[in-house]
Amino acid sequence: MTQFRRLTRRRLLQAAAGGTAAAAGGLLVRGKLLAQTEVPIVAPPDGGKFENVELTYFQDSGWLHAPLWLSPIFMKDAGVGIKSRQQYEGGDAMNQVLPELLSQQPHFDWVQYPCPFFGVFAETGQLEPLDQYFARYPSAKEYLDWVMPTYGGFYTKWNGKTYAVMLDGDIHVLHYRKSRFADPQLREKYSARFQRDLLVPKTWQEFVDCTQFFTEELSSQGIYGASMVLGPPAVGWTVWMNIAASNGVNYFDAGMNPTINTPPAVEALETLKQIVKFGPPGKETMSVSQAVQRWRSGADVMAIWWMDLVKSTAQLQGPELLEDQAADIIPGWKQSDGTVSHRAVSAWCRAASIPKNAPQSVKDAAFYFIYRMSHPQVSDHIVVDPYCGSKPFGASHYSDAAAQLYLKPNPQRDADNELWPVNAGIFRNFATARDYLDGGLKNVQVGYPQLYWEGMPAYADALGRNIARAVSGELTSQQALDEAAEAWIKIVQKLGIEKQKSQYANFLESARKLGYQI
Repeated sequence: MTQFRRLTRRRLLQAAAGGTAAAAGGLLVRGKLLAQTEVPIVAPPDGGKFENVELTYFQDSGWLHAPLWLSPIFMKDAGVGIKSRQQYEGGDAMNQVLPELLSQQPHFDWVQYPCPFFGVFAETGQLEPLDQYFARYPSAKEYLDWVMPTYGGFYTKWNGKTYAVMLDGDIHVLHYRKSRFADPQLREKYSARFQRDLLVPKTWQEFVDCTQFFTEELSSQGIYGASMVLGPPAVGWTVWMNIAASNGVNYFDAGMNPTINTPPAVEALETLKQIVKFGPPGKETMSVSQAVQRWRSGADVMAIWWMDLVKSTAQLQGPELLEDQAADIIPGWKQSDGTVSHRAVSAWCRAASIPKNAPQSVKDAAFYFIYRMSHPQVSDHIVVDPYCGSKPFGASHYSDAAAQLYLKPNPQRDADNELWPVNAGIFRNFATARDYLDGGLKNVQVGYPQLYWEGMPAYADALGRNIARAVSGELTSQQALDEAAEAWIKIVQKLGIEKQKSQYANFLESARKLGYQI
């Protein structure tokens, strides 16, 4: 748990600065946003208004400020707004949120939290089931289809019921510097050496080759092929899982026997070790903040990072570096039939829920607030705002119209508040915004869920620490993953195997619905 208490990605970024294609395809149209159609605003049920209900909410501090600027808008036309906000560090959600849910009188009316904690919160039975609330809104069916299944399929449903509303979509992406792949001299050297063109890598072996090549050609200038984050352990394991999942590795089998130490899992860790081998000084203990600083300065040609690396550092890189970055699908594992399997971990993400013990009138108002905030009529704007921690999580968020919004001020707010003192858009041109969204969408379509049920912090810590031990040479890849698997068995036994089986079944059901072979 200690590592998760320290883990707040936006906080680390600031420190450094200072489903499936088929499921989405029918919804993603490069045209108008739902927010820009003639559909009226999402109104309270029966077309009425709430009686000036003021809500208190609890959020992780890295999510920033959207509810505060939305409050006067919602109060004016729907009679519900924000009375007060309380914050906590996202990695400490278990200690901060769980006791409140278990109390008879939680101090908040709705709560926003990182999705790795969704399962344990839902398992308490103290989250309000939301299906009956959605049923009261005519717009809900279209909305539920609009949420990307990579997120909604895993982080809002538990045991067949809906307990959360998505607010933030996170996904790992391959970021790269365009100029390095376009350099004529580098292209000629690479072609002569590898007998193929220098292209953005589509497989992990190609990623290894590119990392080695760029490091050997450019390290004399202080530029390296890639930096792979290994610390803290709560992050490091997800980097490995991108590789492992593409090679067919899952967390457990249906009987809760760990599958993280199988031969494909060991192959994946060997691949990670090869990549790290050609990294910069400090490569074996590379931290989140170090990797971000390196990207900002242009010291790495490639990065495996969350989609928002570009958004979060856009104003810090300078125009030349900003326009030199691009994003693509994360590398995959080449299969025996010649196809390539890609898997990008949807690590972190955020959702909102309502405590079951709140008064009914408060629950009605709280659901309205979080539903309307998540609905594309509102979220089309908050996901592009640098003062909101949300990233795209719905189909319209990836449209051409959405890309245009990254160039403009957010019409929901002004810029005369110390919490959001600037309102001028993020990117300078449409092409940069379009590339940002394209890179994210390609990976959302092959998204792979993170650990998100009871025991998650302990599982993540054990796996991340042992991966780091293998990379440092303390253990072989097989030894490290065997140790992690043994630790996982003990966690299962401590928490109760039947209880863990039941919770893991939620993951298996959602994964199979999305077509994953598990």
